[in-house]
Amino acid sequence: MSVEKSFEPTLKASDHSDEEAAPVNVDELAVADWTEAEERAVKRKLDLILLPILGLAFFSLQMDRGNISNALTSTITQDLKITTNQINVGSSLLSTGIVLLEIPSNILLQRIGPQKWLSCQILAWGLVATFQNFITNYGGYLATRLLLGLCEAGFIPGALYTMSTWYKKSESSLRISIFFLGNLIASATTSLIGAGILSMGNRYGIAGWRWLFIVEGAITIGVGILFILFLPPKVGNGSPLISFGRWSYFSRRESYILVRRVLLDDPAKTTNHLRISGTDIWTTVCNPRILLHIVITLTNITHVSAISTYGPSVIKSLGYGTVRANAMASVGAFISAVVTVILAWVCDTTRRRAPSMLISAVWSIIAFACLREAYKWGSGRKYAAVVFAMSMNSTVHILNVGWLTVNCRRPQERSVAMAMIVMGANAGGIAGSQIFRTQDAPLYHTAFTACLVLAAAVAVEIVVLSIWYLISNRNLEKHGDGQVVTGKTEETPDGHQVELAKKWKWTW
Repeated sequence: MSVEKSFEPTLKASDHSDEEAAPVNVDELAVADWTEAEERAVKRKLDLILLPILGLAFFSLQMDRGNISNALTSTITQDLKITTNQINVGSSLLSTGIVLLEIPSNILLQRIGPQKWLSCQILAWGLVATFQNFITNYGGYLATRLLLGLCEAGFIPGALYTMSTWYKKSESSLRISIFFLGNLIASATTSLIGAGILSMGNRYGIAGWRWLFIVEGAITIGVGILFILFLPPKVGNGSPLISFGRWSYFSRRESYILVRRVLLDDPAKTTNHLRISGTDIWTTVCNPRILLHIVITLTNITHVSAISTYGPSVIKSLGYGTVRANAMASVGAFISAVVTVILAWVCDTTRRRAPSMLISAVWSIIAFACLREAYKWGSGRKYAAVVFAMSMNSTVHILNVGWLTVNCRRPQERSVAMAMIVMGANAGGIAGSQIFRTQDAPLYHTAFTACLVLAAAVAVEIVVLSIWYLISNRNLEKHGDGQVVTGKTEETPDGHQVELAKKWKWTW
């Protein structure tokens, strides 16, 4: 039975106006009027178009945000006459800038559209990242780091929300992890790129860390131009800017499948621009379930950002040179990329998020327990412990984003929640930048102890939230509650007006 036919018993165009559209139960009536082969083909096509563009933009964001760890192995502290603790202040300001404008940026994205807004953001932070090479003192360093954070604010939740409009719930974790590969690959390759750029130190009288900002900032500007030209505007409109409206990535049939399959999976999703009210923001911010997701990310990113920033410096303290230390630090990020994709695939296949997240959390507990005792070991074993700790780079956070996405009932809630979870990540970055202190060098025993406690807390939080969802599902089944009729009124090809409805169930 086709989608159109399934609507007929419930509603006829002559019987109802738009306002009188009767709800159609997706679970009982609506059946896709396309084959599985058609859907797989259009999904593969979408993956090859959307994910590389968003992932490349995320790569440039992380490259410009995280290259301070490479600069630390150069002469930036000596040239600017500042200390490691003052570098930490700059990192905190960057995260503060992101936190301040995260929700406002996401509201603007809904009004302007992702193609225009996200493109402007990439170009803006690319210019700031490039101009960092002109700083000559501590004040200039702080100003550019804050401005960089303000320009980057809202990009990640905006991109995540954009992805959620194209994909079904059962596809979300793997695609989100692929999107975050831009982050993970940047963490890995920027150490290698940084190692090469830093080797240009003092060429033409320009310090290595200045070359780092010049080259990587220019790469971001190039990425921004590609983003503007090739990103499809929205679901149902596959014509990128470079097409000048003359062609589309998708045929009319493919566009129809892309729109309908997402609405049948989650009737609350909409293909139009959202209007997010103050009530929507306040309701989401006060939701204890969403807040626990934020706490998980905040706790996780605190220790992740700490070891990510200072991993190359810790490796360098083992007796390795600047270039080699940066190259060796990339190993953990490559491992993280592979492990994250595997665990995300498990999440989508089993439709369970908590078990994979718990595996990652336990991994981190073991890693930091080893690092805490690593001062007794030789340099080879110490290096292995650092890599082991860095190999869970943001995995819990990435899986947590997917977990939160599928458990948001309304598009407005999802949009605000994505902004909140990235705010939580950046708040964790602020806290994490203060864990490794100058006075704790070179053993960093206090820092590793703090990271161990935080990793253990993450595991406890995951267990608590999964139990919460399990109990909530039992209550829904017990009381027969959970019918959601919030789907957008749609016009089918035969002119019918319908409002889709689907039974709600929490994902643990």
